[in-house]
Order: sequence, then C-alpha cells, then structure tokens
Amino acid sequence: MTISTKTYKKLRWAIRGLSGLLIAFSLLMFIGETFFDESTGGPLTRNAILQLSIAAVGLIGLGLAWKWELIGGIIALVAFIVLAIINPRVLEMPLMFVWPANGMLFIILWALNRNNTEQI
Repeated sequence: MTISTKTYKKLRWAIRGLSGLLIAFSLLMFIGETFFDESTGGPLTRNAILQLSIAAVGLIGLGLAWKWELIGGIIALVAFIVLAIINPRVLEMPLMFVWPANGMLFIILWALNRNNTEQI
C-alpha cells in the first residue's frame, strides 16, 4: 500500500500526539497518586513495584517510538503483554488498551514507511 508523504507525516504526528497524551496522562496520574493521595496504604509491595516498572518501560517504549517506530512499538507492546500476564485485571480496564493500540500503530507506521521507501 502506498501512502503520500503528506499523509504519512500527518499520520505520524497524530500517532505521536496520542502517545504524548498517554505519557503525560500517565505521569500526572502517577504524581497525583504518589504525592497527593491521602489514603496511601503504606509501602509498595514487590508486585506493585514490578508492575510500575513494567508500565514505565512501556511508556519509555512509546517515547522511543517517536524516533524508532518499530523498536518503541515493540517495547510498548511487549511491556503491556507482560503486565497483563502479571496482573490480568489490567485487561478489565478498557482505557488500558490505548497503550498497546498506540504501540501497534507505531509498528504499522513503520511498515507503511518501509513499503513506501521500497517502492521508490
């Protein structure tokens, strides 16, 4: 499938914008829950720390995808899969699917760009 350069750039920035919003929202939620939640239940468990670390890796993957679409998309997607294996309750939250969907969009963007450059 060929795609024009102008369309590709618009698509790239739309996907980057979605990942930027996701990263910013996640950071705001983390800061709010960490520093401004008055009902903190004490220290984090090892499992909670592991899950937060995996989520951080996924968000870093989305950030890396701005430069390297394939690598960042794969990192984000694999991190979500690992998180879902560790905590299946993640799959019950529909908003969490924005994260792997964004990673898949970066992978598709990479494939579109690769197809365009091969046809030239």
